[in-house]
Amino acid sequence: MRDLRALLGGAKCSVDYYQREYRWATKRIAELTDDLSKKVLESYEVGDKRTAVEGCGHYFYGSIIVSDKEGKKFVIDGQQRLTSITLLLMLLHCRLTDAEQRGQLAELIFSQKFGMRSFNIDVSERNACMEVLFTGKSAEEAGQPESVVNNFRMLS
Repeated sequence: MRDLRALLGGAKCSVDYYQREYRWATKRIAELTDDLSKKVLESYEVGDKRTAVEGCGHYFYGSIIVSDKEGKKFVIDGQQRLTSITLLLMLLHCRLTDAEQRGQLAELIFSQKFGMRSFNIDVSERNACMEVLFTGKSAEEAGQPESVVNNFRMLS
């Protein structure tokens, strides 16, 4: 069993061609966020020091199976959950104002090399959309192609 930081922190995971595309709807995301909130609130109360969050119980995300193929990691099971968690981390990252907290979350979302951002859930077909979501810019502002702009509008 690994924690989220060990799984996503600075590691690239691709999604193999046979995996279905991301399909979680609002209901599934709401269930996940409700479950996470309940788990945190079981042991953390408003007014507790920030460090108290370390004492929160573990949350089981379900099985996430990653294989190693030709030196690259591929998600075999749990791609929908990992993508959803990454999207939630991106939302939190956008809403935080504390630079240290943003930096800690950023490590779980992407890595940067030579000034280029590379998302930890590494699916080339998603990169343009992920960039728009991460930066909080509109697709037009991010200079994305019309297809991304149109797909993003459908999601908004």
